[in-house]
Amino acid sequence: MHSTRIATFLLGAWIGCCIFMDLLALENLRLANGVLNSAIPPAVEIIQKAGREEMGLLLRYFAAEQYRYFFSTWELIQIPSALLLAGVLYFAADRRPMPQILCGLMLVLVLFQLAIHPELAYRGREADFPPGSQTLGTQARVWALTEVWIGAESAKLLIGALLANYMFTYKSRRRSRRTDEGLGTGRGARLREQI
Repeated sequence: MHSTRIATFLLGAWIGCCIFMDLLALENLRLANGVLNSAIPPAVEIIQKAGREEMGLLLRYFAAEQYRYFFSTWELIQIPSALLLAGVLYFAADRRPMPQILCGLMLVLVLFQLAIHPELAYRGREADFPPGSQTLGTQARVWALTEVWIGAESAKLLIGALLANYMFTYKSRRRSRRTDEGLGTGRGARLREQI
């Protein structure tokens, strides 16, 4: 019973952190543009001296570097988390293979993301500043790698949702079996005879 709760908590934390990191990346890019549009007076002076276009490039580069670092660190954290979850799932699901298979698929997707991350980071840095930011081929490669990464992230979250659904329904089935077994003997049987 406790292993099911621990597995459900770990899975929920994993999915929640993935969603948080995805939202953080989107917000970082939006924030870079927001700083340019609504800067405080001392920042406006710096922006005017450096040039609005150049400062925009620098802020977007900083935001991109920040989420590249966060994602590479998060991908490394997910590996032991997935292994821990798989171990707890082994006991939580009465050694049934389906939860470990789903958790294993999520881990494979994390390893895939970790494998393409260096290429994505390299191509992204190449596309952050001119001439790479103005070259269609460089931009296309970055977008293609980004779409592959987003697809793997979406698949990982979908599999995580399937695993969470399995855990909740499995827990409900176990609880209903215990209730049915309790009605067959002892106090439950006496209650049934009285009805």
